[in-house]
Amino acid sequence: MVSVGIMGGGQLGLMMIMEGRRLPFKFFVMDDSDSPACMIADKCFSPSNYKEFVDSSDVVTFEFEHVSEEALIYAHDERKLYPSLDAVELKRERYKEKEYYRNHGLPTPRFTVVRGGDEALRTLKDEFNNYGVIKRSKGGYDGKGQYFVRGDPAVASEVKGMDCYFVVEEFVDFDFEASVIGVRSIRGEFSAYPPTFNLNLKGILVYNYGPYGDPAMQEIVRKLADSLNYVGAMGVEFFVKGSKVMINEFAPRVHNTGHYTLDGALFSQFDQHVNVITGSSPLSTEVTTPSGMLNLLGVEKIPQISEGKVYWYNKKEARKRRKMGHINVVGKDLAEVKGKIDNLMKQIYIKGLDL
Repeated sequence: MVSVGIMGGGQLGLMMIMEGRRLPFKFFVMDDSDSPACMIADKCFSPSNYKEFVDSSDVVTFEFEHVSEEALIYAHDERKLYPSLDAVELKRERYKEKEYYRNHGLPTPRFTVVRGGDEALRTLKDEFNNYGVIKRSKGGYDGKGQYFVRGDPAVASEVKGMDCYFVVEEFVDFDFEASVIGVRSIRGEFSAYPPTFNLNLKGILVYNYGPYGDPAMQEIVRKLADSLNYVGAMGVEFFVKGSKVMINEFAPRVHNTGHYTLDGALFSQFDQHVNVITGSSPLSTEVTTPSGMLNLLGVEKIPQISEGKVYWYNKKEARKRRKMGHINVVGKDLAEVKGKIDNLMKQIYIKGLDL
């Protein structure tokens, strides 16, 4: 029986195990014992025991890229890590990710990399007419470390004096945001789900639905995956402006915008990921019905809802912006799916969504 090791015990690891239980695998998790994925894993390892965790696993993956660097390097050195360390390294520093897109001919917004907050503000003024986005290169996630500047002095005072790398980027007045979940095997076989429409507020996904958008985005994901010699599932987020699409960022793992595949596709993104990292070919990425997903952000208990399917993550504490679960919906067309999401928003966020 193949043993799959997962670094990180959050909801993505939880769903990876839940979906993978249909296959003859054991699942080991490296995280705190009370993390969601550890609660259902065959064995849980503390991060300090990363060598035992890697040695016990036939293949090692991760549900979040900001995990123990020592553990990632050890798994890489043991030739067990999928996706590769190269893909993770692009996410450790945002400027490396942006430069990778530019160097490989992948469409992305215009940007400049600088060192220091003062230089970031000067570059924003000189190259972007004080209208753009300043992104701290390291540590940003779900909108953290991103500063949208439209001549706002409060933002300037926050960035000024910081001694780190920044990406200074043009502000894209996009029509909508979209994403594609792609999957690539060890042998280079590639497949992708259709794009989805995403609603992000303050850098965090609120809901998405699909299929929606230009299928050409799938080919961009293929080009990115092939260039990285990638193995596993990945999520790629886009800005869409008219007929133009630009990569905002990618995630080298299963992704929040792919949760709809649990109910709207023949096989989920989690099925796909476990399947290819253990040496098999991608499964069908056929979407069987229009579908969507609503994140449960900061919600303290399982909601009583009139429609949809609740996935609850069993996290210990509800906090503002924290993903406590999600709800999947399906419908005969996108209008029905969007209507169900709108109804759920009213039921769950009665006083409005506080982000």
